[in-house]
Amino acid sequence: MQLRALTSIIAIFMLCAATLLYTKLYESKPLVEQIAHSMIGSAWYKIEQSGTHTGFMHSSVEFTDEDLWGLHTLTVFQPIGGQPTKITQRLTFASSGEYELTSARYTRTAENNAIGIQVDLIEEKYVGTLMRQNNLEPLRLDWQFGLRDQLALETQLHTGNAKPGTIFTTRFVNFENLSIGENKRSLLSRNDDGFIFENFQEGSTSTTYLDPNMLAISSTISNVFIVNRSTEALATTVNPLIKPIDGWPIFEHSIPLDERLEKHENLKHLILGLTASGQISLQDLNLPQTLAATKPGEFPSSDSSGARDISAFTQSSLRIPTANKKITSILESMDKPVSIAALVTAANQQLTYADNQPAGSVIAALNLGQGECTDFADLFTTLARAAGLPARTVFGIAYNNADQPSFMFHAWNEVLADGQWQGVDPTWSQVRLDATHIKLSDDLSAALLFASHTNEVRFRILERSYF
Repeated sequence: MQLRALTSIIAIFMLCAATLLYTKLYESKPLVEQIAHSMIGSAWYKIEQSGTHTGFMHSSVEFTDEDLWGLHTLTVFQPIGGQPTKITQRLTFASSGEYELTSARYTRTAENNAIGIQVDLIEEKYVGTLMRQNNLEPLRLDWQFGLRDQLALETQLHTGNAKPGTIFTTRFVNFENLSIGENKRSLLSRNDDGFIFENFQEGSTSTTYLDPNMLAISSTISNVFIVNRSTEALATTVNPLIKPIDGWPIFEHSIPLDERLEKHENLKHLILGLTASGQISLQDLNLPQTLAATKPGEFPSSDSSGARDISAFTQSSLRIPTANKKITSILESMDKPVSIAALVTAANQQLTYADNQPAGSVIAALNLGQGECTDFADLFTTLARAAGLPARTVFGIAYNNADQPSFMFHAWNEVLADGQWQGVDPTWSQVRLDATHIKLSDDLSAALLFASHTNEVRFRILERSYF
């Protein structure tokens, strides 16, 4: 969830990247060039998570010596309880004609885990390479994207008289999914101080503030991550690449439960009540009064992902390497036709659970032979998609039958069978999920994660029933 939130920060600031000094528009140029010229320069941003300085972002726009437009973003951060991470993103556009995207570069590194994308426009086709764990894979992408798409929000704000409530739909390069994505933002406010936008995507709510010149001032994501415009000196005071943040030991992301759940594997219905500790309230923590498991539902669904195109759950992505040789080898060793139960077993048997030792990627987990729940879940998603079954990794909490009963943050899967999403858990080898698997949105997950870190919330059982 934390990485997904931070990558959405990058999308926001790549779309709103601008200079600290707004310059006069070049009135003789086409509007897209006028706006691009006005944005030449750079800006620094300070990243905070739950009030703690965790990293920085640097965003810049330039007109290169090769007469190309270049947009670059560098993000360095260390989420609470996580690893120092560096993400770079660079887009280059033609300076005339259709202003096509001519090249795209993306890298994400965390400890020994590195992923990179290099894409170029060659003979009107986007081709390139994808690097995972030093393995190179060829890319041929059906993209259509240009500078007008990149600056669509700024263009609409410049030419129109948008009122609060107006929905702005823009496109962006979604490196994580190797696709051109879509952002929908609602204009909350427009006045002499600038603009306030809100967008809701994949269960994560973000609020972005722009000054009157359309420069991003700040952004809040899931009420946990805050990015504020700053100076280089202040923003880079914390640089986890040089000095990892101390005092953040890997902790058990769990919330205590007031009693033990007997035969929890057979629970078909469960409602939990939340109790805040001390003087703080659940409202202050952005938490609800109760939580309960919900059935995955049919496809297409109106779930928080908002996705209705089945291809979104069958394609390869940075996290889901369906064409990798290791994945192909596992599937070739399985009986045909491949069943959902067999895929659960395969994912479970490929890895050994390593508490607090995330591998960070499917390929890294297979190389190590171990990982955490997200590694198990992403491996299942990869195997299922490679076998032709639509699947996705989902996040939430699940019961932990430890000395202190609790609910821990957990990842599992949903796979589409006969038009119905079916929940499975490869970490615990469950083909039928019990009701202690409670799926959470990014916003709720972020709020609950912070409350667990500060020990400010507990669970109690309100209702339960068994199969």
